[in-house]
This record gives sequence, structure tokens and C-alpha cells, in this order.
Amino acid sequence: MNIRMSKNIGFQVHDVEKAKEFYSTIFGMKEPDQKEVDEVEFRTKNNSIYLMGGNENLGLIMEVVVSDLDEAKKYFVENGCEIVRWHGKGKDCYIKDPFGMIFNVWEES
Repeated sequence: MNIRMSKNIGFQVHDVEKAKEFYSTIFGMKEPDQKEVDEVEFRTKNNSIYLMGGNENLGLIMEVVVSDLDEAKKYFVENGCEIVRWHGKGKDCYIKDPFGMIFNVWEES
């Protein structure tokens, strides 16, 4: 199984606009002039941070990139991970590891 960490990090928040204002004002995060996603995106030297709306409190969501989404799902479940949300390729596919950390599993194109 080929797995690598992505530079993408997600913050799931209840109110995206309030969170955008907070992180822009308090932490000085800036949105890029051009972006390819609908979510609010902040870029740092090493990461892209996305604000995603939702009612669940999933906390920080890191991302791993895999070559085969179905194979990765089976692999992670067999190794103690729990499926939190699985919407398929190109959409949210969240797992929770045995230590409570949430990861989005993304299949590279």
C-alpha cells in the first residue's frame, strides 16, 4: 500500500465565515489570489488549510494520498481504523485511527 502525507489540512467548523474572519484577523492567514476549490483556503509556506462547514466536531483533519481508494479503505479498516465518512473518489473519505486522529483519504488522479 503506497501512502503519503498530503500538505492539506482541514478545519471543520460550525460557521465558516466567522472562522475565516478569526483566522484572518487573529492569526494573519491569507487566502490566495487564485484557488481551485470552493472552500475557504489559507496557504502557508508548507501547507494549505481549508475551512469546511459542518455540525460535527471532528477537529483537525489531516490528509493522506493513496493510489487506490478502495484498497486503502480495506487496508485502514483491517489495521484498526474506523470509517467516519466515505463519499467516494474526489469527495470526503474520513477515517479515524486507533488514537482518535481523523484523516481524509484522497486518491490521486
